[in-house]
Amino acid sequence: MSILNRENDGLHPIVLTLAGIVAREKVISRDELISICVPHASSEMEAENDSDKGRGKALAARARATLARWVSLGLFIENDDQVRLSVDLARGESTDVFTDRLPSICRRLALQQMHALPLWPSDGSISEETVGRTADLCRSLAWCLAQDIYALPSAYDEIESLITAQVQPGRFIFLNSTRWQGFRPWARFLGFATGDDSSFFCDPTVAVRAELKEVIQKNETVLAGEFVSRLAERLPVLDSGDYRLEVEKVLKPETGVVPAAGHLSTALSFALRRLQLQGVISLVSLADAGSKLTLVGQGGRAWESFTHVRLLRDTL
Repeated sequence: MSILNRENDGLHPIVLTLAGIVAREKVISRDELISICVPHASSEMEAENDSDKGRGKALAARARATLARWVSLGLFIENDDQVRLSVDLARGESTDVFTDRLPSICRRLALQQMHALPLWPSDGSISEETVGRTADLCRSLAWCLAQDIYALPSAYDEIESLITAQVQPGRFIFLNSTRWQGFRPWARFLGFATGDDSSFFCDPTVAVRAELKEVIQKNETVLAGEFVSRLAERLPVLDSGDYRLEVEKVLKPETGVVPAAGHLSTALSFALRRLQLQGVISLVSLADAGSKLTLVGQGGRAWESFTHVRLLRDTL
């Protein structure tokens, strides 16, 4: 199955609710967890009418599926029907603070190779059956973040047409429109997009900022290419990341999606420019530094070039 299948693998609000309950209780039985998450899940509880009962059963089924998916992804540990978190809360950390950092935890789990690969079936079929548990998410993120984010359409029929024009036969990005509908809320939750469904915009600033402390130290200055490489190890759906490179391999050469040498994608450019304006990083250009990278804006317009990146202040 796949993470973007909302009916079978759940929604991020359910993950937040489940994780918040387990964080508070430390250890809890699966049935009790579901009954707290979805009050009408217990057959002993009376709903006001059959419609409420039906909704309660459907929500309970989705909550159980979500729990099973995130047990398999390593967020929860389940032994003898007892559920606990796989990560410890920091000393004195409240449940609210823990749930605030849950997107970062989920992002790191979803991007792990053991969960993401392979991105496509080895037999060339159009199916999610033999791919990684989060392959659909990673494949979709890598493709969307490779596009001109200012021109990426929001309607699925336009997305499908764009994919058909770009992707080689025998490969796919979204299996169907349902996966596109599931992709957008997950992309927002994991820090790779902003806006609602009518104003959806691929912006990885939140994800990039959250990973900065893992790739550069405060007041450290790093070569631009080295910085992008380090960031790609943490976020392999971005420029030069493993999943991005896999997706680029299946794009038709004439599409021109892959940035020119020394240029960044519009998505990563937008994130770095925002972080620069926020005073989090400095993009430094030294005349004698050799190679440089160039930020790219709307319509392929070159912004500024830089040779080094410096972290100016700690990130949360």
